[in-house]
Amino acid sequence: MVKKQAGRKPKGNLLTELDAAIALLTRVRALAASAEAIAQPAKQAPIKAKSKRTLSADAREAIAAAQRKRWAKVRRAKKKAARAALAQ
Repeated sequence: MVKKQAGRKPKGNLLTELDAAIALLTRVRALAASAEAIAQPAKQAPIKAKSKRTLSADAREAIAAAQRKRWAKVRRAKKKAARAALAQ
């Protein structure tokens, strides 16, 4: 006894049906690719990078002096701690 599956066609020529399906999918893919190419937005102009900010010589000197002052404070604290350790 042959069972029929609900909602399915008889097999017929399976290769012919597969070839037809492949041809249809190939056409759909080609259409999608062309539609995608058309739908792409126009390229935007590249964003210009911000120019580097430069410091004046006076500003660089002020920053350097402040850094030297900070390091001098660290060194003084280190010396003080060393003296306190020696004193004990």
